[in-house]
Amino acid sequence: MPAPEFAVWLTIACAVSLFSLKKGHRQFKRARLIEDMPTSKIRSASQGYTELVGVAELQGHPQLAPLSNTLCLWWRYTIEKYQSSGKSSHWVTVEKRVCGQPFYLRDSTGICQIDATGADISCKHRHVWYGSTPKPIGTPKPGALTSGFFSLNSGFGRRYRYSEYLILEGDPLYTLGEFITDSTGQRALSPQQLRGDILRAWKADFSSLLEKFDHNGDGELDLREWQIVQDAALQEAHRQQRELVQQPAQHLLTKPRHQGLPFIIGSDEQQQLSSRFRRGAVLYSGGFLLAGSLASWLLGSRLFG
Repeated sequence: MPAPEFAVWLTIACAVSLFSLKKGHRQFKRARLIEDMPTSKIRSASQGYTELVGVAELQGHPQLAPLSNTLCLWWRYTIEKYQSSGKSSHWVTVEKRVCGQPFYLRDSTGICQIDATGADISCKHRHVWYGSTPKPIGTPKPGALTSGFFSLNSGFGRRYRYSEYLILEGDPLYTLGEFITDSTGQRALSPQQLRGDILRAWKADFSSLLEKFDHNGDGELDLREWQIVQDAALQEAHRQQRELVQQPAQHLLTKPRHQGLPFIIGSDEQQQLSSRFRRGAVLYSGGFLLAGSLASWLLGSRLFG
């Protein structure tokens, strides 16, 4: 084998081997996290990296999937074009979009908003169909949604493939991410801290403050009047805190702040999700062994051939 060709094949084999090793380790780590992480309830979950399991729930208006016009809570789609050049034929992605709106998970103890930005999301609802236009025309019939290229709906001459992934209301949800309660922090503030915020807001409109608390009319707030202002602010702080306590806690699950922790959302059962990651780890491990064996054979043939 000529030296330039040998270098190309060795580089490819080493790159594939290292890539497969990295991806296989990543898949295996995610499977172990899903299996070992204890499931928390929303009401009692600790702040930080948390696993929640529940069902997808609608809050407000549903989303409308752009390609199939399906009512859903979250969507992602890809449009690909079939290109052929000589003996080479392949699909090329021409458009890809992801829903940016949050959705909600409910368990037996409460409800949590899910900000899916940056998450690895697997959906049980995957629709794939074909057409001859850059955007699908009309709504596909449920029986025509398929994952095969030579399907009844594809036919010859259909040069576009539309893939759509959906989370629907009532789907089971497995989530692993950063759990945050009351992100504004107001619920955790003491009355004294709230009073400070109230006083700063009142002093921003000093003329109204004077009008309300300048009892002797000298245009200033003396020590006695300022004490009255502070007492009134403290009373207002206690009132606001009572209102905050009566309101239901607001929970959010989002991308972990620690870069090494995965953000996982799946609309499959927990065991199925873990099995999927383990299968991926096995496949990448096979790729690592095959590519590594090829690299070793190439080096051996060059050094000892």
